[in-house]
Amino acid sequence: MANSIAAAPAVLAQGVIKALANKLPMLSGFSTVFTTSVQNGGAVIAVPLIGTSTATEFGASGYLSGDDASTTLSNVTLKHFKVSSRFSPLDIRQYGVAFFANNFVETAAIALSQVCMDEVNDLITNANYSSNTVTGADLDYADVVAAQKTLDDAKAPDKRALVLGNTYLSDLRSDATIIAAFQLGANVISSGSLGTIAGAQVYQFSNLAANSESLAGFLCGADAIACATALPFNEIPGAEVSQATDPATGLSVQVMIIQETSGYFNVTATLLFGCAVGRATSLRRLKTA
Repeated sequence: MANSIAAAPAVLAQGVIKALANKLPMLSGFSTVFTTSVQNGGAVIAVPLIGTSTATEFGASGYLSGDDASTTLSNVTLKHFKVSSRFSPLDIRQYGVAFFANNFVETAAIALSQVCMDEVNDLITNANYSSNTVTGADLDYADVVAAQKTLDDAKAPDKRALVLGNTYLSDLRSDATIIAAFQLGANVISSGSLGTIAGAQVYQFSNLAANSESLAGFLCGADAIACATALPFNEIPGAEVSQATDPATGLSVQVMIIQETSGYFNVTATLLFGCAVGRATSLRRLKTA
């Protein structure tokens, strides 16, 4: 850690993106793009989605004849999110730079991850995705297999993400079929990690909202949700700025530090993020009722 917060935006940016990516790993299961073409909230990014295909026999028209594969675009509107903290230079001197930097990294990652997942959560409604499985109060392995079949029938692509709220995740952790599987059961017992279940990577979304529709989780192919991320305009006089990107999710954050004439440090982590409905048939909503 640098000796001064003012000299540490790069360290903070790396810390925030690492913590943020750990809290939002499910974004790697969506169609996510990072763009450098825009630097402002409200911009619209077209995220490409590859449609399903049907193989046909080679004929007289050769390779140039069109099949039913298509590339569609889902328009994502970017929103500018930020989280800021203000630190006293006297407190920094007393408690140390590392204390404040580590505190900022964690609180910033929590706040930014929540607001990003809230954007995703708001999409998962019956109006956007009409395919539903009502599993009741409990979720079990058989329910996941049945939901996977609906995506198989819809030709939803891999990789697939199973995003669950706390209750349904707890149900699977105690599912007898999963525990009985030797290797997977050992992981569940030792770490609580479910890994891949019935061909879908399991992710926990602790604050998943029911959306007034008894939503408790969802299973989706990568083309079901389109996400875009970018970095905002950063040429601010007097600001020390650094940026960092997570290659797995495409998430990027920018940290800027401005020291006031009073000596106080304003530290801000910021990003541009947005999401939109992709291929609606590639997502199955899991409901308690």
